[in-house]
Amino acid sequence: MYGFLGAGKTTLLRSLVPRLTTIEPTVLLVNEFGMEGTDQVVFASDNLVVRELIGGCVCCEVRGELLVALDEIHKTVGPARLVIEPTGLASPGTLANVFTSPVVQSIVTVDSLLTVLDASNFALVRDSLGEFYPRQVIDADLVLINKQDVATEAQRREAREWVRSLNSLATVVETVHCNVNPDVVVAAIRQGSPRMFLEDPRQGTDAHDGLEVLGLQRVVVATDGLDTEVVERFVQELAKGTYGEVIRAKGFVPAGSESHLIDVVLGDWEIRPFGPAPARIDVIGRNLASHEMEHVVTNGITEFTRTT
Repeated sequence: MYGFLGAGKTTLLRSLVPRLTTIEPTVLLVNEFGMEGTDQVVFASDNLVVRELIGGCVCCEVRGELLVALDEIHKTVGPARLVIEPTGLASPGTLANVFTSPVVQSIVTVDSLLTVLDASNFALVRDSLGEFYPRQVIDADLVLINKQDVATEAQRREAREWVRSLNSLATVVETVHCNVNPDVVVAAIRQGSPRMFLEDPRQGTDAHDGLEVLGLQRVVVATDGLDTEVVERFVQELAKGTYGEVIRAKGFVPAGSESHLIDVVLGDWEIRPFGPAPARIDVIGRNLASHEMEHVVTNGITEFTRTT
């Protein structure tokens, strides 16, 4: 399952995977940039079976670990279906290189690709992040054009036309909060054709989809020192660019014995209640002001940020 950061993949998976599990044994494999993935915490709250890769792009930094993970899942769990959610910075073409391994081909068959598109900001992402983004649509069997409620009519029309210009065969569904009939997704999965992949000769050069290649950086901010009175203001400042060009920020801030889930995507932001969770926010963007963020979070007392 593909989709740029913040498009709505996590929302879709939280409803889709339980539905798939009622049909056949299903495991979700999540790949996130970060020492500890935020989505891992979210999925754990839904009691889903998750095996997560941490630290980078599946096809790059942790390619070897992915091979190990697939073998481990096959031997220890033996699901009938494996749903893989790569980082939002991954391309189907580069991930496909993993599936050229004879070991992997003996374990799994890729039968469908799903992509979630944010109708409200897809044009901004398309124009700033290059070739990997269209590939997520070109190779898809099902495309969800999400966030119809916040997109303008012009944006919704442009998104539909762009998707169809790239892929005339995919099933296209327009959604709000990725609210789609799971049976539609299941049908798209079953209609997908098994795919054979050839090694990409560009592997090792421009075929990689990482932060550095896209001109992005990452800052991890520990939020256990963040005063609850300034949480909303801090999130608003993240969204409007006070601390640099924030493409995505996601994580948790303390709220008594519980926490709040923070979600910032290209200027939009949301804070919602959550259960106990690690106090940290992962920020991805350009020209990020890590020291300024650190000053707000810790009142200028202690350094809690790290960058990659």
